[in-house]
Amino acid sequence: MRKPIAIAVAAAAAGCSTPPAVDTTPENPTAVFETRTSSTGIAGMFPFETTEKRFVRADMQREEHATKGTGRFSGFLVTRVMGGPGDTNIARLDRKLMWTVSDRRKEYFECPIEGCPMPAGAEKAGKPEAQQPEQPKQKTEEGCTTRIAANRFDIKPTGQKREVNGFNADQYEGAWVVRMEDKQKRATTSTLKLDIWTSPINAEMKKAIDTEAAFARTYMASVPKTAMMMHGKPGELPVLPPEVMASMTGYLGTLSASDRAAFARVAKEFEKIKGHPVSTKLEWFLDGNACGAEKEEREQKASTPTSISGALMSGAMGMLKKEEKPAGPQPLMSFTVEVKQMGVVPVRDSTFNVPASYKKAN
Repeated sequence: MRKPIAIAVAAAAAGCSTPPAVDTTPENPTAVFETRTSSTGIAGMFPFETTEKRFVRADMQREEHATKGTGRFSGFLVTRVMGGPGDTNIARLDRKLMWTVSDRRKEYFECPIEGCPMPAGAEKAGKPEAQQPEQPKQKTEEGCTTRIAANRFDIKPTGQKREVNGFNADQYEGAWVVRMEDKQKRATTSTLKLDIWTSPINAEMKKAIDTEAAFARTYMASVPKTAMMMHGKPGELPVLPPEVMASMTGYLGTLSASDRAAFARVAKEFEKIKGHPVSTKLEWFLDGNACGAEKEEREQKASTPTSISGALMSGAMGMLKKEEKPAGPQPLMSFTVEVKQMGVVPVRDSTFNVPASYKKAN
């Protein structure tokens, strides 16, 4: 008797439920960019994973992102403080409007395309800056500064090929080694190990880049120069993410301002890499005692990272003295970026509209 009763209850429940609304809005060609970023955080603090997605047409754009913490306690903390889906931004140049949509609160803010002041109380909906996790800094002697004594960047194609998320990719491998000294000649060696896969720009990728370029031109023509500016070139994905450089320079608090700028200028060296990066893995090692820096426990063993070719590392380290050792086998920080999608596909027009059930908050 139990089985017929269960079937009857399920059928009744199904009959009473409201079927989900069917999206019947037209589909039109749309450039879609999807990127996933993950990081262990510095010394394992605040690891995270972020997915960003952009839908772009010549006169409209939708940007959405979601972040979650990874690992155990620190992963929970990151998710708690700044995790989950963030607000979605929709720019409609055809209507000269911009919407900031919160799926959590089922509401949206509507502004002119050039932007509008934050409504009173709106800051409560976001995360207070004071609650953001404080990034770790290197423990050093107070007032001590270091200078860059040697700086070497080496990146080469390996000849290896593989498919990365549907992209035909070629591998580049290399290292960026910086030796820093304090006034007492104590030294610290920073090693950034690079494993990068790039893809030639194919027809679908070019369509997506051209679509975003068209949007950028229309946007800049519609919005005064004092409004929000476009970041980077349309469709451009930097090989060295700015977050990596910010984390490294932030951790190395002993560098002088001029050396900090020289440290950051290495990004230009990445222009040697051909093609569009579709998979980038960076591992940062730090070894030494400049300014009395305390070594991390996992950096005690000083040996060459195994996944980089010996010849390449020796070339990067050749300008350093023999007694200087590369960083330990466990990275202080690792950072990975993967392109999951980049092309033009049919997308429903509803993607660029606010759901009718959402409440206007301003």
